[in-house]
Amino acid sequence: MSDLTSQEVIIQGGGISGLSVAWFLHQKGIPFKLFEKQAETGGAITSKIAHGSVLDFGPNSLRDRNGQIRKLAKQLELSDDLIQISEAFKTRFIVRDRALEALSPSLSSLISTKILSPKGKLRLLKEPFIGERSGGDESIGDFLERRIGKEAVDYLVDPVFSGIYAGNIYRMSKKSVLPKLAEYEQDYGSIAWGAIRSKKQRKAVKPMVLSFKEGIQQLTDAITERISDHIIYDEVKALEKTESGYRVVTEEDEYTSKNIISCIPAYSLGHMLTGFEPELSAELVDIDYAPMLSTQVLFKASDINTKPEGFGFLVPRKERIRLLGAIWKSSIFPELTADGYFHATLMTGGAHDRGILTEPAEEVEEEILKEFRELMGTDASPAFIKSHLWKKAIPQFNVGYEQKKQKLQQFESENPGLHLGGNYRWGVSVPDCIQGAEELVEEVTA
Repeated sequence: MSDLTSQEVIIQGGGISGLSVAWFLHQKGIPFKLFEKQAETGGAITSKIAHGSVLDFGPNSLRDRNGQIRKLAKQLELSDDLIQISEAFKTRFIVRDRALEALSPSLSSLISTKILSPKGKLRLLKEPFIGERSGGDESIGDFLERRIGKEAVDYLVDPVFSGIYAGNIYRMSKKSVLPKLAEYEQDYGSIAWGAIRSKKQRKAVKPMVLSFKEGIQQLTDAITERISDHIIYDEVKALEKTESGYRVVTEEDEYTSKNIISCIPAYSLGHMLTGFEPELSAELVDIDYAPMLSTQVLFKASDINTKPEGFGFLVPRKERIRLLGAIWKSSIFPELTADGYFHATLMTGGAHDRGILTEPAEEVEEEILKEFRELMGTDASPAFIKSHLWKKAIPQFNVGYEQKKQKLQQFESENPGLHLGGNYRWGVSVPDCIQGAEELVEEVTA
C-alpha cells in the first residue's frame, strides 16, 4: 500500500477534464493525486510543429462563451499567448452539388445562399408558425424536420452536427444535445421565438474563439507543469469500495481515498466497475464513441488558386463525399501557419463511417485528399500530410441518454465520495469539460 493518505483526492485520467479538476483543487489548496496511464497528459489534445506551423490533431479552437478560458489562461500566466480567431470565422461554407457555398450568420445570407432551394428556404421560414409540440425525447433529425423541414436538416443541420459530434442526427438525442431548443418549443411553441427572447438577455462577457501560440496543447502542458508533483503515471486497473472509502488498484501499487473523481472515458470506467457495480458497468460500456481521423495538410500558398476566407467547409452526408469537412487553419489563425503555406485540418469518420477503423490510413488519406483538392480547385500535391486516428473520439448522446445520466446521478448518490466526470458527462467541447470540472470541484468542496 502506498503512502498516499486517505484524505487526498484521487483523480483518474489526465485529459483536459482530469487536469482541470486537478487545477481547481490545486487553486483551493486541497491535496490530490492524479493517475494517468499514458506517458503524457492531455488526452485527445495534441499539438505538433511541422514546417514552422502548429498542427492540432485534436480540438482546433476553443469557443470561450463566458470568459472561463481567458480566466484560466490568466491563472496559468498564458494570457500573452492567447490568440483570437480572425474575422474569417464568421463565414462558413457548405458543400451543395459538389461546390462550396458561403453562409454567414445573417438573414440576408440565408436568403441569398444557394445551399437551400427557394422551397427549402420558404419551409425554413415557416418555423415560427409550426405549432406541433413533443414533450418526450426524440432524435435531432426528427425534431428539426418537424420544425424547419427536410431540406434544411439535410444541408444545414446534418453537416454541422457531423462536424461537431461526428454523429448521426437521426440517433442523437434532442434533450441531451439541444436542450435549449427543446425548451423553446415547449415554452414558446417555436425555436425561432425562443431564440429571439433569449437573445434579449445581455451576456456579461463577450464570447470569443481562441487558441494559443503553440496550439491547444499549450493549455494542458501548462496545467501539467504546475501540478507535476501530484501526477502518477500508472494505469488504474480496478476500483473497489471499502468500509472507509475506496481502493484504487494500479499496475504498480494500490491506494485508498475517501474521495475519487473519475475523468476517464465511459468504456474504461465501465470495465473497471464490472465487479463493483455490474449494472452501471454495462451502461457505461454501452455508451457509443464515434471514431475520427484528423488529417493535417500543408500546401504551398501559391498552389491554392483562391485564398479561402472563412472557417472552412462542412459536407452534408447527402453529397456522398467521404470527407466530413475541413478547417482552414491558416485563415482563422494565420499566426499558427508559416509564411508561404496554406494549412487545413481534414475531418473524416464519425458515426456514419466506421470504416476508418479498419482501412489503411494511407488509402483513406488518398481518397479524402482527392475530394479536398476537387472542392478547392487545385491539382497540387501537399507539401506535408499527416493523420492521427482517434478510435474512440466523441461520445454519442443518442436518444435515451438522459436515462443514462439519471443512472449516473443515482450511482453517485449511493456512493458518496465517488464522482464521475469527463466529456460523456459534461459535454464534448474543451470549455464544457473545464466548466464541468470547476462546478464539480465547487460542489465537492462545499
